[in-house]
Amino acid sequence: MENVKNNWAWIIGLVLLAFSVVFFFSARAFSDQGRYVEVKGLSEKIVKADVAIWSLNFEVKSNNIDTLYADIEKNILAIKTFLKEKGFEDAEINVAPVNIYQDTYKDALFRYNSNTQLSVYTKKVDLVRSASKDTLMLVKRGVTLNQNSIEFQFSDINSVKPEMLAEAIKNAKDSASQFAKESGSRLGSVARGNQGVFDITDKDPGSPEYKKIRVVSTLRFLLK
Repeated sequence: MENVKNNWAWIIGLVLLAFSVVFFFSARAFSDQGRYVEVKGLSEKIVKADVAIWSLNFEVKSNNIDTLYADIEKNILAIKTFLKEKGFEDAEINVAPVNIYQDTYKDALFRYNSNTQLSVYTKKVDLVRSASKDTLMLVKRGVTLNQNSIEFQFSDINSVKPEMLAEAIKNAKDSASQFAKESGSRLGSVARGNQGVFDITDKDPGSPEYKKIRVVSTLRFLLK
């Protein structure tokens, strides 16, 4: 009976010892987590857009539906011809459904009013840039545009992500190392990290085909 009591005493003692060890290392880890520095690392890169979306809109108004239809067809043909002369292909040119509405107001100047949009979706960024400067030629062909806009996009973000993340992390680590040095500590491992969001904006208003990509990564380093 005495042996059984002794065995239980040993077991309880070992369990308490195990809990003590776990508590010690947990407290040590918690204490280490309390000594850290959180820094941000920036990376910026200028790239050229690889996609251009060129939108061209025109309006046609008439009191005769047949005349309206004929004028719309004539303008679409004129714009398509202009674009193909500039070097774009049929597959890059799109015509949206024509929007036609009637003005039933008794003193309305025109009964039928229409709005038509054509767009060019292409990777020929430089061609869009140069061709868009010659749209005055459309006026000679009887087409008056009420909207003429271009959107440049950079679609291959994955090609620059690894390089930019590496630079952002390096910059963050450099800042953390400097902090550790000034505070009399040694830099430890990364305890937490956030790669950040890749932000794409125009480089400047005068050259929208060039984009500035920016990412800010946030890292937490333990201090020893």
